[in-house]
Amino acid sequence: MEFQSGEWIDVYRELLPHDDWQELVRIQVNQHSYPFEVKLLERPVKQNRNTYDLSDWTVLSHVIMTDTSQLKTFLNQLEIEQIGMSAESKTILSIRKDGKEIVRVTNDNVSMYGVVYEELDESGTEYENFFDAVLPYATFPVEVVFCGRGVLNDEDSIHAMTLNDTNWQAVFEDRLLHLLNRKEITSGFLPTNYSKPSQQTLENFMSEFMLMMPYNFIVTRDVNGRFGMLDHFCTDGKIAHFGNINDEEINPSQHR
Repeated sequence: MEFQSGEWIDVYRELLPHDDWQELVRIQVNQHSYPFEVKLLERPVKQNRNTYDLSDWTVLSHVIMTDTSQLKTFLNQLEIEQIGMSAESKTILSIRKDGKEIVRVTNDNVSMYGVVYEELDESGTEYENFFDAVLPYATFPVEVVFCGRGVLNDEDSIHAMTLNDTNWQAVFEDRLLHLLNRKEITSGFLPTNYSKPSQQTLENFMSEFMLMMPYNFIVTRDVNGRFGMLDHFCTDGKIAHFGNINDEEINPSQHR
C-alpha cells in the first residue's frame, strides 16, 4: 500500500465515539512544541457561509499558550456545542504553530494537519482493506462507528460497536446485518426494479453500504487514542490514520 503524510483531514464530530475533539486537540498539539497561538471565534449574526474566511468573525479569545497546563485548563473550561453534519457552525477554535494552523474545531467537525493516508489495495473489499490496515496497529478493545447515511435516513444511521479482537466480521454480522431490512435499501440510489437479497450476509451488507458512497463512513478508535477512518468525502477514498499513531505511521517510508 502507498502512504502519504503531511495531509489534512476533516472528521465529523458525530462520527467520533465520544465526541473526542478535546483529546484530538491535545494529541495534535503534542506533536509540536510550545508556544501555540489559540483563537476562539464566533460567527456574526449576518455573515457569509464561508467558514474559511474568518476576517469578520468575532474574536472571543486570543491567547498564546506556553505550556501544557495552560492549554489543559483552557480546554477543560471550553464547550463547543456539537451539531449535525449539514448544520452551520457558529464557533471555531483555531490553533496555530508558527503562523500555520495545525488543528481547527467547529461545531460539526475537527480538522487536523499531519494525517497519514494509505491507499486502498486493488484486491479485497473496502472494509477488508480498512480493517487489514488499522487493526494490526490497534490496542484492543477498539470502538467502531459506522455511518450509513448514504443509504439510510439521518435518524438511526450511525451505529457504534466494540471489537475485542480482529474478528470484525462476526461483530458486523451481529450488529449491522439487520440494516438490510430497512426500507431505504429498496429506494434512493437503487434502481426501481431492485429486490432485496433473500439472505442477509456480510457480502450483501458491504455491497449495499459501499464506503465510496457519499455519507457512508467508518471510524475506529483504540484504547490509546489511535484513530482510523475511511469514506468518500473526508478521506477521499483513502484510509486515514490519525491521533496517537506510532513512528511507523509518522514515517511511512518504513512501511514500503
